Amino acid sequence: MFPLLTRFFVLAAALAAPAVHGAEPARLIPWEGRSPELVRTQPVQPAQAGTERLLLQGTVVLPAQQSDLVSMPLPGVVQTVSVAPMQTVRAGQPVARIMSPELAQLQREWLTSHTQAQLAWSKLQRDEQLLADGIVSEHRRNESRAAYEMAALAAREQRQALRLAGVPEDTLRRAEAGSSEALSPYLTLLAPVGGTVLEQLAAPGQRLEAGAPVARIARGGRLVIELQASSQQAQLLRVGDTLAVDGCKTPARITALSPQLASATQGVQLRAELLQREDCLRINQFVQLRWLGRSGEKGPALFAVPAAAVVQQGGRHYVFVRHPQGFMATPVEPAAGSGPTLLISGALKPGDEVVVQGVATVKGAWLGLGGAE
Repeated sequence: MFPLLTRFFVLAAALAAPAVHGAEPARLIPWEGRSPELVRTQPVQPAQAGTERLLLQGTVVLPAQQSDLVSMPLPGVVQTVSVAPMQTVRAGQPVARIMSPELAQLQREWLTSHTQAQLAWSKLQRDEQLLADGIVSEHRRNESRAAYEMAALAAREQRQALRLAGVPEDTLRRAEAGSSEALSPYLTLLAPVGGTVLEQLAAPGQRLEAGAPVARIARGGRLVIELQASSQQAQLLRVGDTLAVDGCKTPARITALSPQLASATQGVQLRAELLQREDCLRINQFVQLRWLGRSGEKGPALFAVPAAAVVQQGGRHYVFVRHPQGFMATPVEPAAGSGPTLLISGALKPGDEVVVQGVATVKGAWLGLGGAE
């Protein structure tokens, strides 16, 4: 009895150990003379595409490069909003009208700088003539030139500030020509591109600071799918692999695979795009995708086995395949699965019989501790 108990505890310790002296045990496990009723096997079959194949979940997103934001160039109060969500707009179409006291201040500062630059130019022209007549010195002419250049620089700076704020070029030209009605504290915000309004982020009467968003516009283009894969699933996935997307006729292709794991979920983030434009996806839509394998090739075959048939040893996964002289410890890579079933890939072929019952007994014999007699 005591030898049997000792043997049991040694076997349990071996199953819990990560490796035996850091070396991989022999692959072939002789089974002649051992009790065959302790072990049960079952044949493996390839996983059916679309059912047991690798399944992934994803979310449809709009790429940042296909989204434009209309924002406040200056602090102000929203007077009117001319667009609504889901509305199609063209480039240059009015989005909102604002009233900004800061805009009026910028206009006053620019007109002051513009007037000073004109006066400095007149003085420079007069001193140039006086220098030619020998009435003033060259030093005075140089002082006038420096004063004009500084005044002109200040005027150009103020003018550029108004252009950045959204004041049209023709409005500034009319103001330079002396039109007192060309400038005002009211400013119309225009759509920078054509597209569809995704969000209306401002309301009439609302005071907003500079940089505050007013509307977000989506340009036409392909949507992308961001998805998560477990670290085991990611071992099978590569950039260029194709994915079937539920609800779409066109498959998607993996375009990016993150080299790091998410700290919260320990998953790997991927990005996929449809191979052709198709109106089957919506932004923020949850979709299910099925892995179709490598582009232009089938990729590694997947087999569905009971989760209990897969064991770990030395940081790797194995299944025990029936062999004429016993069992063969065969390395495999888990791909996906939950509950009692696991998808694996490895040096297997349809019909191979793997141990599904008595796995601990076979592993004990594999580690050199012997099986049950």
